[in-house]
Amino acid sequence: MKITPLASWLKSSRRTKAISGVILHSTAGASAASSVAWLRRGDVMASYHYIIERDGAITKCVPTARQAWHAGKSYGWEGENCNGYTVGIAFAHRNDGVERVTAAQENAAELLIRELMRFEPSLHYISTHRLVSPRRKNDPRMWDFWHFASRFKGELMPWRPGSERWNG
Repeated sequence: MKITPLASWLKSSRRTKAISGVILHSTAGASAASSVAWLRRGDVMASYHYIIERDGAITKCVPTARQAWHAGKSYGWEGENCNGYTVGIAFAHRNDGVERVTAAQENAAELLIRELMRFEPSLHYISTHRLVSPRRKNDPRMWDFWHFASRFKGELMPWRPGSERWNG
């Protein structure tokens, strides 16, 4: 697995909590490069730790030791502000309800998550932007998260809102 780091990192902030999970996203862009260009705009206050291109190539955008701004107003297994305790991984994917996440992207995501698990012993959960920001976000569309999450059965717990109160 080859991971190409950006020459200069995207926007981020100091991490104050241990990483306990991964949140998967779609960029809604044409490519990883076009998404990075958009994220670099001064008026955009968002970032991901990693973006996975359609062919499976991985771009590292923010070090995991820092907090990327990928989930926005969100609620997960540790409460509000999922950015504080997660790694954000985005598929370069239009999220238009037509384009599907590719097998190469899924395979690269699995390898990347397994590598993160090796170095982050507190990583126990996996979820999506749609699940941590319901009624606000819908990504990644045209993708079977539950099938993907089954690859980690017994290793990572898929998370979805349950009886937790949502204040979105």
